[in-house]
Amino acid sequence: MKYCKTLLFLLTTMFWGMAANAFGVYRDWDIALSERYDVRVIKMDHRHLDSIPDILDKFPNLEEIDFSDNRLKSLPASLYSCKRLRKLNLFRNRLSYIPNSISRLAKLEELSLSYNKLTVLPDSIGYLPNLKTLNISGNQLQRIPATIGRLKMLEILRLSFNQMDSLPEQIILLKNLSTLDLCENKLEVLPERMGMLHNLHFLFIAENRLVNIPESVGDCKALQELDVFHCGVLSLPASLSDIMTLEYVYIDNRTQAFYQNPRLRTRQKIIVVSSGTYPYRPTQ
Repeated sequence: MKYCKTLLFLLTTMFWGMAANAFGVYRDWDIALSERYDVRVIKMDHRHLDSIPDILDKFPNLEEIDFSDNRLKSLPASLYSCKRLRKLNLFRNRLSYIPNSISRLAKLEELSLSYNKLTVLPDSIGYLPNLKTLNISGNQLQRIPATIGRLKMLEILRLSFNQMDSLPEQIILLKNLSTLDLCENKLEVLPERMGMLHNLHFLFIAENRLVNIPESVGDCKALQELDVFHCGVLSLPASLSDIMTLEYVYIDNRTQAFYQNPRLRTRQKIIVVSSGTYPYRPTQ
């Protein structure tokens, strides 16, 4: 019986290995190099890696890289020659620097730099014309560059758990932005013209130091979910009451909610969250 289980395990491993290669997914450098034109995805996550061999330009059809959960402090120069790269996952490493060369990844659509040791982002981060998702949560950023406003295709921007006290005004230029997560920062103000983010569905600004929320937020007519738990403000703008799409508003017991529009009272749910409750919304 033990022999049968071992054999079954080996056969299963071989099958999934062959299936992965069949879809262009590679987890071994030697195999990848031997079949370099077939490589679409390189997955080297959870490997305790300190470095990556400078060979990424050997894979002309490479579209996705996953180096998450390693110990990387730097990235190989060949990375920036991957002209077809669409997804780059560098979650939970030890990166403290991203070079300007990042702008050479012109086809990049998804970029995760979350939970590294970044204190600054290069201006070139704004020169990724196809970027749709940018996750920079869990770093030590105090600012993001004004060039962020050039990311016309950006839909999801996650900046939670940083050290930011303000946002560049140019963030209002992100016309396709649907999710903006700014939780757990040191924000004291938001851009006055936040209402220009007409496609914004989810706005999370919990655990900040805000003095007020601009009335213009009421012009975010697609807004569905608003998290202002312990965001610093004591009252919410009255303009929120007329957002017909708004479904959930999360506040703490110190915050005075807006006077709800009677026509929308059954749709708009204002949820008072107790301190120490986590998670308190499905999107956390």
